[in-house]
Amino acid sequence: MASKYRRGFDITRDSLRVFAREPTLVILPALSLLAVGSAFAVLAGIAFQQGLIESLLTNDLYKYGAMFCAIAISSSVATFFNAAVVHCAAQLFDGNSTSVRGGLAAAWRARRQIAVWAVVAATLGTVLYILDEKFGVVGSLTRAVFDLAWALLTFFIVPVIVLDERRSLRRQLRHSGSLFRDTWGESVSATLGVSFVFLLVALPGVALGAVGYVFLDGVLAAGALVSGGGIVVAAIVGSQTASAIVRTALYRYATSGERVGPFKLREPETIFPES
Repeated sequence: MASKYRRGFDITRDSLRVFAREPTLVILPALSLLAVGSAFAVLAGIAFQQGLIESLLTNDLYKYGAMFCAIAISSSVATFFNAAVVHCAAQLFDGNSTSVRGGLAAAWRARRQIAVWAVVAATLGTVLYILDEKFGVVGSLTRAVFDLAWALLTFFIVPVIVLDERRSLRRQLRHSGSLFRDTWGESVSATLGVSFVFLLVALPGVALGAVGYVFLDGVLAAGALVSGGGIVVAAIVGSQTASAIVRTALYRYATSGERVGPFKLREPETIFPES
């Protein structure tokens, strides 16, 4: 078990080392968080200004509309910036120079596919939320099954959107699902390894924020909350970056058999062996 966790740390370390040549690229996932937060802050401000808070809580039409908008905004923004990270990682794998501007330009070229993807994700997410809310246990089970299936089907959707020439969302989803089916063991293991590492990174931040909120007052409490929040945000940014790099490397391995990035010196299928 310890060896599996150690491999998770190794994968994460080697993923982040990919950006060592261009450390400014970490700005991309940070911009993603800032953009999503700003968008939600603007929407919340509009809701308060227009007096829509009560309607959002009591009127299904308003509530589901807000749900759709929230998922569409978060999905489109996150996908856009992850697409920029994927492009930059692919360039670095090939030994090419890259930049934040180059990544954003690549994501912008795929803006139509990203927009379609966000609308589909928002529609499905809203429908599943309604099922969960209206049909009790059956709805909850249906949502859980579809959430899992959707996550697996779309595991490679961002690399496919950015690096593949398929323009139809149906073909993109089919290709993403096919790639995941061929590398499901490596994909799940690597992703869980990265998530576990950054969960450990975030825990001290959560603990510091909790201590500040419960036990401290004044400046000390504010300092603890800000510091704890900073650690959690840093963990989220690092997790997004490492996960995008890992998926890009796995995409390259699944499509061409080439080992790059965190898998350059190891066989992807032996990331987490049973022994």
